[in-house]
Amino acid sequence: MKHFQNRDNIIRVSNILRVVLFGGLIAWVLGVALLVFDILIPLVTLPREKLYSYTTLIFAGMLILASLAFYVNSRLFRFFGRLKNGYLFDRETVGYLDSAGKWWIGAWLYSDMLTFLIRHWVFQPQDLNFGGLSAGLILLFVAWMLKEAQGLQEEQELTV
Repeated sequence: MKHFQNRDNIIRVSNILRVVLFGGLIAWVLGVALLVFDILIPLVTLPREKLYSYTTLIFAGMLILASLAFYVNSRLFRFFGRLKNGYLFDRETVGYLDSAGKWWIGAWLYSDMLTFLIRHWVFQPQDLNFGGLSAGLILLFVAWMLKEAQGLQEEQELTV
C-alpha cells in the first residue's frame, strides 16, 4: 500500500513541477525576444569604436546562452513529464535528468566565459559564480544514483 502512495505522490509532484517548467519554457522564449531590447542600451553608452563588436558579442552570446538554458529546461520538462506519466526511473527518464545536468554545466561554463569577456571588454571586475556548476553537479549525482539503483534492482530481480 505504501508503494502505491509513494508512486501517486511522485506523479502529483511531477505534474506540478512540469507545469512550473512549462512556464520556464515560455519565459525563455520571451527572454530571447527581449534580448533585442538589451542591445539598445549599449547604443547610447559605448564609444563608436567598441559599439559594433560589443553588440555583436552581447547579442550572439546571450542568444546562445538562452538556447542552452532553454535546452536544460526542456530536458527537465521531459524528465518530469515521464515521471508524471508513470515511467518512474527507467533508463530514458534518468537519461533526461543526466542530459539536463551535463547541459547545465555546459551552460554554466559558457555563461562564465561570456561574462568574463563582456566585463573584460568594458573594464569591469569579474566575480565568480558557481551556482550553475553546483546545480549541474547535483543533477548528475542524482542521475548517477538512480542509475546505480536501477542496477541494484535488476540484480535483485535476477537473484529472486
